[in-house]
Amino acid sequence: MRSKDQLAALETSFNSMTDSLQRLIAEQKEKQRMENELAIAQEVQAQLFPKQTTGMESLEVFGVCRPARTVSGDYYDFLPLGPERLGIAVGDISGKGISAALLMATVHSAVRAYEFGRMPAMAGHLVAAGSSRTHILEMTSGPPPESDFSPANVLTVLNRQLFHSTPTEKYATLFLSVYDARTRTLNFSNAGHLPPIVMANDGRLRKLDTPGLVVGLFDRQGYEEQSVQIGPGEIFLAYSDGVTEPENEFGEFGEERLIEIVRDHRHLPLAQISELVISAVQEWIGASEQPDDITLVLARPR
Repeated sequence: MRSKDQLAALETSFNSMTDSLQRLIAEQKEKQRMENELAIAQEVQAQLFPKQTTGMESLEVFGVCRPARTVSGDYYDFLPLGPERLGIAVGDISGKGISAALLMATVHSAVRAYEFGRMPAMAGHLVAAGSSRTHILEMTSGPPPESDFSPANVLTVLNRQLFHSTPTEKYATLFLSVYDARTRTLNFSNAGHLPPIVMANDGRLRKLDTPGLVVGLFDRQGYEEQSVQIGPGEIFLAYSDGVTEPENEFGEFGEERLIEIVRDHRHLPLAQISELVISAVQEWIGASEQPDDITLVLARPR
């Protein structure tokens, strides 16, 4: 209509409304498609976390991850390495959302492959550093000896893999350990993750503070490996910064509150301790949006 009367103005309005509705319908369809894809991603990621947290007869374990968004960039895993050995892994991927979740899946699959004996063949040397060992490895051919299957070795190879296969801004913190029930020893190595804590029966603390840079940021990075004895009833506690860094008007939740909750309830089942910690963090956050993924891993020798 080319006239300039009220009917023409109404026609113009209807035409504009039609275009807006068409765009809105298209946007809604795209939003629904993305929500469906996120739901599938959430379902797939849920399959990556351990479904059985009973550990071994001599070791009680429990882990939980509460994503801040649909999918999580945090990572934890329990790796059965035989009747008397269990791998415990805890990590945090840089960033949030789908990109972090994809890298989390990469780290998960790589650690599982390496720990279960499919690590690329290596030859290398160990540099003594007091009670710890720094592992510097070179890729080579031939089957690796049994002694090469250690947390530090896995971190070294994983670091190189991520460095060459991910963008420079993508990296991960990762604490990797193996508990041996025969000696009640935890061998561990840390790539920039918050140091886990061992809490004695009397409440005293030991921090597993091993130096090490994050994986995926620098090539040819070596990692130290140390060991600690964990007696019956003592609690191993590992967590992500989503537990300690949430803030309200009183400040951060903090490591001291976390330790206090675990110490006060250390005789309860680990699942109940975890729920008490997460409830306390969520209460601290209040009505605000959860700022980061919350991950907590507990272990206790029987």
